[in-house]
Amino acid sequence: MKDFTIIDNKEARQFEAHIAGQLAKVIYERNGSRIFLTGAEVPPTLEKQGVLPMMLGKVMEEISAQNIRMVPSSKKVAEYVRSNPKWKTLLAHGLHI
Repeated sequence: MKDFTIIDNKEARQFEAHIAGQLAKVIYERNGSRIFLTGAEVPPTLEKQGVLPMMLGKVMEEISAQNIRMVPSSKKVAEYVRSNPKWKTLLAHGLHI
């Protein structure tokens, strides 16, 4: 299950992964050099397989590669960042979670 790719669908403002014919996504809004992660939607069958944390890890890698700062506006995303402190370095300046 770790072998999936995320796509930055800028038009839909979401990171997407198509896995086993299903769509998992992390929804965002961009504002200059900040990205607000406003939601994460993973079908229940994929969530049971642990896709959400794997997808969020890939999203964090993409945000890091784009050299932008994030604001986790979604409870699921904030919980993920809290439990994976290495991604706190991507938080927008002055933001603590």
